[in-house]
Amino acid sequence: MNAVSIVSSTDPSVSISLSGEVREHLRRHFSNELPGSKFNSEGPEQLLQMVLDLCPKDVAAAVPDGEGIKIVSLRFRSEIGTSNVVPISELTDEECTTMRTVPRGETLARCVESDRLFPTNECQLILDADNNLITAYPGELAPPLPPTPDVHDPYWDNHVFIVPKSREKE
Repeated sequence: MNAVSIVSSTDPSVSISLSGEVREHLRRHFSNELPGSKFNSEGPEQLLQMVLDLCPKDVAAAVPDGEGIKIVSLRFRSEIGTSNVVPISELTDEECTTMRTVPRGETLARCVESDRLFPTNECQLILDADNNLITAYPGELAPPLPPTPDVHDPYWDNHVFIVPKSREKE
């Protein structure tokens, strides 16, 4: 798959490039194949077009950090998806009893089963200095997932992925 450039219709000077490799990586946030947060959009192109049309100034104003990475944290007026990463402190006792470790891409992650949905109006875009998309996900800003839950991380020690119970029965 070739890279595509998505341009803001409200400010044509702002764009984001989406490679085929990143498009494939983002599939996890648009399908139910892997546990994690999900966008309501049809696909990454539609999501990025919405972001660029509604928030071009936020994308244009993002400044790369020392490693050349830009983080664009956005909050919309309405839900854009579900954040299936939640603090362990918000889980019910029943949900805690379902905790297990499962493969998630090339890493292992702790997951629990739940009937509840955790809607979000937040979106995170991670870009390189040239506005090539590295990743995007709905929900609060979170650090990269460590290779296994055994690796200490202040965020991931206290958060887990939600796997909808209905998905378990498919």
